[in-house]
Order: sequence, then C-alpha cells, then structure tokens
Amino acid sequence: MGVYRLLLAMLVAVSHMGVSFMGFNPGVVAVVSFLIISGFVMTSLIERNYKRPEQIGVFYIDRLLRLYPQFFLYFVISCAVIHFLLPGTPQAAALTLENIATSLAILPLGFYMFGITVPEILPPGWSLGLEMCFYLLIPLLILYRMRGVAFAVSVAIFMVAALGYINTDVYGYRLLPGVLFIFLCGSYLYEGTIKGLWIVSVTLLVAALMFVAIVIGIIPRRPFNAEVTLGILLGLPAVWLLSRLRHHRWDEFLGNISYGVFLNHFMVMYALRAFWPVAYSTPIITAVLVLSFVLSALSYYSLERPALKLRHALRAGVRHDAIRSTPA
Repeated sequence: MGVYRLLLAMLVAVSHMGVSFMGFNPGVVAVVSFLIISGFVMTSLIERNYKRPEQIGVFYIDRLLRLYPQFFLYFVISCAVIHFLLPGTPQAAALTLENIATSLAILPLGFYMFGITVPEILPPGWSLGLEMCFYLLIPLLILYRMRGVAFAVSVAIFMVAALGYINTDVYGYRLLPGVLFIFLCGSYLYEGTIKGLWIVSVTLLVAALMFVAIVIGIIPRRPFNAEVTLGILLGLPAVWLLSRLRHHRWDEFLGNISYGVFLNHFMVMYALRAFWPVAYSTPIITAVLVLSFVLSALSYYSLERPALKLRHALRAGVRHDAIRSTPA
C-alpha cells in the first residue's frame, strides 16, 4: 500500500493548493482512505504484538514514536519559516507560546474547532489529533470486544451529521465519534471474518447510495458529506485489494516517505510563498511536491528509521515477555 499512501499524501497536498476534481475536494477523499488504512494497520499491530491489557501502555509509546519525530521536526521548521519569512500573516499570529505548546501535544489539534488551538502553523496536524484519539481507543475496543457497539454509535452520529442535523464538517469528518466507523471498517478488513466483511460490504453499499443521493440532490450537499461518502466508496475496495498484493521494496520506500509529504508540504508552500508569491500553477505545484518528496526522504532516513528501530525493539520485548509469562 506504499504507492497508494504516497498518492493519498499528494492528493492532500494538491487540495491545499486549490486543486479540485469535478467539484470534489481530493484531500478529504484521501483522508478517509488514511483512516481506513489506520484501522487496518492498528488492528494488525495489536493482534501481532499488543494482545494483552497490560501491553496497552507500550502500544501508546509505539504510536508516539511513530507520530512525533517527523511532526516535531516539521512543526519547528514551520515555526521558523513563518517567523522569518511571513511576518504579519495569520500564520505569524498563531506563533504564541500557548498555541505552540498545545499544538506540540498533537491531541489538542484535533479539537481546534473549539478554539483550543489555532491550526495555521501546520494545518494537516488536526488529522493527527484525530489519529491520536483513535490510537487511545482502538486497543480497548479490540481487547474488550466493543467494536460492534462503537461502530453502531459512530454510524448513527455520522448519519445525523451528514444529513445536516448537527454540524456536518465537525461531526461528520473531523471528530472521532462521527468517523470511528471508518477506522473500524479497516479493522474489520484486516481480520477478514465473514461478519466483518459483511459489515464492510453494507457500509460500502450505504456509502454508494448516499453519495449518489447527494450528487443528484436528494440529500443536500453540505461541507464534505459527498467527499466522505466518496472516500468510503473508493477507499474500502482499494485497501482490501492492495492489502493482498505481495510486498515490494519500492512500494515500501514510497510508503515510508508519504508521512513526511503529508506533514511538510505546507512548510514548503510557506517558503515558496515568501520567495515566489504567485498562484499555484502546475509548475509551482510540481515544485512543492518534488521538494516535499526530497525533504521527506531525508527526514525518514535521519529520524523515522532510528525511531522505527526503537519501535521494533519495543515489540520484540513485548513478545519476549509474553513468551516468558506463558505457562509451560
């Protein structure tokens, strides 16, 4: 799924440069696929390494080692770029000690709509806050067999939001209660049980019907309800098919740099805006993506890989302890 993850990161980047496809925001569609992939990968990680309640804390450390190294790097560089190159902008106004402190915690970024943080320093960070909420919850849902109830509640909240009874953008896209079922679809895909695949299939069918209803006007189009349903419609089959392909070294490499591209494209956009304040034409978009790729490759090898070794060591230690504690 490495190429797919990089494609998703690119779609997020180009959407932030004003690119749309047939009136749809490609970044939102891509984020939905990221949620599905996260549910798939986290279930795999827990099932293979963190299957006992006392291991949940180590799982959280594993996830912090995944999120923080590159996030911290690009957040700090973004602060420097904004401070020195973009004075007097809304981004510069966000450079307060309080906002920097809350943003560095990542989790508050997922609740920016309530005024807890100002997300302009690293705008994609809000979805990392959402991811962190999911990380906190998913081991409990799996270990205590609560996914079914959580899925049903989340679907109900999403439907109410998508139909406009509560804020569609906030509760149907940004906050965990309304999108938890999307993460859990990825979880069910990993397990591949008949019940899980049936749930995913019904979700896919309902998403397809809702998307058509939104497009033809039966359901009023509200902020991102079309994109979220389209993301489910495209993302579930894509993740299911790609998860069955054989591992390839280049695919792994491209997947490894996707996280950096997702994080750093705004930083590159800030720098180019200071030196080349023009509209995002095709050459500018290409330049942003190329620079993002290069920077991401550098940050992956300098920061991500050392952190990955620590994560692997954590998992090996957990497995060793589990073997030692197993009765003979």
